[in-house]
Amino acid sequence: MIFCRYCGAQILDDSVFCAKCGKRLGRPSYPRLSLAAQKLRLKTPYPYFALLLALYIGWTAAPRQAAADYSHLKWTFEQDRKMDLPDGSLFQQALSLVVENTGTTAVADVPIELSAKIEPAKRSEVVAGFLGRKLIILQQGRPLPLVIVLADNVEPGARRRYFLEGSITAEPPFKVTYEVRGEDQDEVLASFVVEQ
Repeated sequence: MIFCRYCGAQILDDSVFCAKCGKRLGRPSYPRLSLAAQKLRLKTPYPYFALLLALYIGWTAAPRQAAADYSHLKWTFEQDRKMDLPDGSLFQQALSLVVENTGTTAVADVPIELSAKIEPAKRSEVVAGFLGRKLIILQQGRPLPLVIVLADNVEPGARRRYFLEGSITAEPPFKVTYEVRGEDQDEVLASFVVEQ
């Protein structure tokens, strides 16, 4: 059931005329759109498909956002505290990843890759707590890099601190290295070593 757009009476969905007021209920017309279609000699007054196709072609042909510029950013790790439970083979660290903008323009939306490696290779697990989420970045001795986008705006000359929790489960002796790289880059921007 639908309602008549002229008098508001309730009528059947497939009605052509309103039973109460008698007005024709056909499809609503859009005179401005019809006039534009006539002037442009379009076969349909709804050229949405052509518009969507043009937008899609423009989007695919447009240049993509350039990769993040890491050259004016200084990256360091600072240890805030640690808690080791050698009997349970659990070693925890509270770290800060500090980003300093040494450039002349503000930077935001910087993608980084956080990973960990252990020496000598052994059965181990490293869990990183970053921005409220805990994810495994080393499992069974194999790195599982985590890509994170640092969305905050870092003004020129300013420093921004991101808190990182690390939790290592491994039998000592070992050396675990936390590493931060630029997305799809080999160069290490910052690293922090935990030795037991």
